[in-house]
Amino acid sequence: FASNQTGNTVFLCLALIMPQLNGESFITSNIGMALGLFLGAGWLTGQLSHIIGARKRWWLILCNFVQSCFVLGAAGIQYRYGVEDRGSTALAVVGLLAFAAGSQVVQSRSLAMTEISTAMATAAWVDLLIDQKLFAPKNRPRTRRIAFLVSLVVGSLIGAVIYREVGSATVIVVSGAGKLLVTVLYAFSPAEKNQNECSSPV
Repeated sequence: FASNQTGNTVFLCLALIMPQLNGESFITSNIGMALGLFLGAGWLTGQLSHIIGARKRWWLILCNFVQSCFVLGAAGIQYRYGVEDRGSTALAVVGLLAFAAGSQVVQSRSLAMTEISTAMATAAWVDLLIDQKLFAPKNRPRTRRIAFLVSLVVGSLIGAVIYREVGSATVIVVSGAGKLLVTVLYAFSPAEKNQNECSSPV
């Protein structure tokens, strides 16, 4: 998993206790690469966000642009060398995607928009179901969760169709294009009001 580190953590523990499963249920080197670079990117993005200001417009744009480049770089590797499930090519693709994912998840958390985790849907599903104001006409967190979950389902269906028809590399390109679109939208999003300079886009 490039972004879902719960699974990687569990698989890594299994690999330590039952190394014979390597290559059958999982590939240990891929897991290590994904978890390591995800955590590294999360640490780097998070710490720099504290110093720079997580909501600075130029920082949001830069982070998303770098993430997009990493995703598109992973697609480029697959276009050039093919799709491999292990070896240096696989490690490079997994590493680039994991680094982009780690930066993205930390960035979404630093924006204090916990309704949209960007990595896993479990919390969003549960928080939606237990929301006391689930059917209230105005409920922004509820609406954000629904939009996130609908986007995840629709995006997964579209990604599955593209994967079936033209392969993995094209799916990654579409994902990278989506991230580039977000990068551009940050440039046009309105600044926050009634916030100090450190926490509002400039």
